[in-house]
Amino acid sequence: MNRLFHSVLTAALALSSDGLWAAPVAGEVTRFQTANGTVEECIRIAPFPDAQYSRQDRDTEQKYCALDFTQLALCPKIWSTSPGTILYEIDAAAGAGSYARFEREHCAEGFHAAGEAISEPALFKLSINGRDTSATFAPSSWVYYHLSRYFQTGIQVPVAVYRSMDAQAHNKRVTKPALNIVASRHGLGMLKAGWRLLDAIETGQEKGSTANAVLTDDGSQIFGVLLNIQGERYGPEVNGTRESGWGEGQNNDFQQTAPFLALRSELPVTEAASAAIHEARRNPKMAKSLASDTAVEQVVFWMQDVLEITLLDFILGQQDRIGNIDYNWLWYWVENGELLFSPAQGKEPPDAIAAFKPVRLMQSALNDNDAGVRTGYADFAAKTHMLENLRHYNAGLYQRLGRLAADFEAKGPAYRWMTDSAGLSSKEADSIARRTGEAFSLLQADCQGGSLKLDLEPVQLLLTPEGNKKVTEASCTLSAP
Repeated sequence: MNRLFHSVLTAALALSSDGLWAAPVAGEVTRFQTANGTVEECIRIAPFPDAQYSRQDRDTEQKYCALDFTQLALCPKIWSTSPGTILYEIDAAAGAGSYARFEREHCAEGFHAAGEAISEPALFKLSINGRDTSATFAPSSWVYYHLSRYFQTGIQVPVAVYRSMDAQAHNKRVTKPALNIVASRHGLGMLKAGWRLLDAIETGQEKGSTANAVLTDDGSQIFGVLLNIQGERYGPEVNGTRESGWGEGQNNDFQQTAPFLALRSELPVTEAASAAIHEARRNPKMAKSLASDTAVEQVVFWMQDVLEITLLDFILGQQDRIGNIDYNWLWYWVENGELLFSPAQGKEPPDAIAAFKPVRLMQSALNDNDAGVRTGYADFAAKTHMLENLRHYNAGLYQRLGRLAADFEAKGPAYRWMTDSAGLSSKEADSIARRTGEAFSLLQADCQGGSLKLDLEPVQLLLTPEGNKKVTEASCTLSAP
């Protein structure tokens, strides 16, 4: 297998969701030449202007773009509502056998294949938007990744890179087996429809804009996003009770969670968090999920999470957030005046940090970000007024939003990244720019009017728990970067 590496500024050209030619996805390209001569591509998309990426981010991007599909076992995702391909690294010497044998013997097992000699380095997801399917748009995932690094979010948003694959090979190894596996299973209507549509696209039966959102410009490959998902699903305590049904109903239910209620409270932050716990628990479904002794610190951190989630979803037009918010447990502790954190594997702190009396808190994760950006999706954060009537906000998030809105209005470097690097059409970029301006206008008006205070600083609460009952309010005026 001949694998080539190049650092260039252009890549595969694809049709956008609105039927207009999108700009090329741009960044560092890794090419894989298959046995039949097809040249597949993985692209580490160019950095978003002024974004901050960790070493782990960059290492993960590099790891994804070293994954050769011919040297992996590929299994279809056979749960939930949208097609996807699970990548498995297997150790043939340890008894896993060949890739084809693994796929025949393990892909139909269920949620994930298991074994000591097996690892799942990534998931490959595509853009599927048929009449009977769920809605997914692969570019949304990489736009969420890069914008989250610009906003310096505390919520975890997975690293994402562009990847293409030979359409015939994917159809033979993944799509056709998926259709056989799900055929006799019940309750998977949209998933079955998604695999049927993908089969029609890969075999040339489906044409037009639906197929163009999946195929590269020459039609020989499908393209999508590589990412990995880590986290457990929240219950009603953060996702809301969802008792009012899909769409606007469950998005309104989300606004009755403790962190959202606290964000709209006139009380100081910690008092608002404490009162919101009791208010949210008046709902019997919420009371089963949200304990009466939930730590105030946890709700304050959730308040920041909610600000970041609603802002990203508002400006990126997310259609399918509620019920899809995850979490991971972390230990937080103060050492030499600095707030540190690490993954929490259990309820007892490791000996190395026990003396610092760490606090164990849930950190939210946005793993499912593929129902945004595309024009035509319903922006429920905007439809249900999630950025309105807030009483607490984070000053840093406010400032970064204001600078981004100014750049988008001037069609500056951040705007050009959307069309020159992320592969979005001008229509998609303009929609994001417009919503960003609307978001900042809403928050700035409330801030200048005195109803919104820039006083939410969860980190400061842990740094000085006794003396931080009231945080000094920041200015509504935009400062220089």
